[in-house]
Amino acid sequence: MHKSLLRNCLMVGALALSVTSGAQARSMLDGDYRVERLVQDGGVQRFGDDTKLSVKIDGARISGFSGCNRFMGQIQYGPSPLKIGPLASTMMACIQNETATYENSMLKVLGDAKSFSLANGKLVFSNDAGNLISLVRAEAAPVERVLEISAERKTCSGVGKMECLQVREPGQGDWQLMYSGIEGFQPQAGVGYVVKVREERVENPPADAPDRRLILIETLETRR
Repeated sequence: MHKSLLRNCLMVGALALSVTSGAQARSMLDGDYRVERLVQDGGVQRFGDDTKLSVKIDGARISGFSGCNRFMGQIQYGPSPLKIGPLASTMMACIQNETATYENSMLKVLGDAKSFSLANGKLVFSNDAGNLISLVRAEAAPVERVLEISAERKTCSGVGKMECLQVREPGQGDWQLMYSGIEGFQPQAGVGYVVKVREERVENPPADAPDRRLILIETLETRR
């Protein structure tokens, strides 16, 4: 997992703001969300940051928690229209009628969705009748890692030619070029380091920027 996260930080990706194909949709929609709002037949239900109602999208699979039960199913992005389902769920009984009501609403709105929009981390599934479910990306806990940094930099090409750091997890594997740098870290020429960093997701990065950033926590070792 760490190597995969590191690779995401090192590669400069381009994410389009509009979705024109199923492949693009899968790359942009994948992730964990909490339910912010449900609209069905003119009725509106809103949920706070502490709600347990959730949706997870992973490629062609959609799953989540609808109040009493967990659900899972398929999501198809194209050709138009969008299709979610059929959805299957566990069979736990709802103790509270209110919970049962918004569970039924959530599954119904998802199953009837015909289109989606994505902007500023908010995903909305909707249909022509005006029913919709609004989802907000769940905040992922920051990831802390230790990186070894080579004393030698390498010429690399990102937006333009530049000198890139070479990094790896301590003593493991080949050196990898880091295009984006580490915030708060000012290395000296000819000096190697072992550092602890925090990795954070960047929402809606520019087309020529990575979707992760690394922030220096502390320098653990200096090698001259």
